Amino acid sequence: MNRMDRLYALVEELRAAGPRGRTARQLAARFEVSVRTIERDLSALGQAGVPLATKQGRTGGTPSTAR
Repeated sequence: MNRMDRLYALVEELRAAGPRGRTARQLAARFEVSVRTIERDLSALGQAGVPLATKQGRTGGTPSTAR
């Protein structure tokens, strides 16, 4: 999956998750990439104006929700 397809799929995955969101670790497993790649992708989406809510998790994960 190329990056553009993954970014689109990330937004759809986060919308489907609703308010409970997904952790960066869950997203990385889902898209078969590293947690760091997911963090970069979420950063790129945020800079592109996609409304995201993120918070630091108990174990360092990043639950995320597209609004």
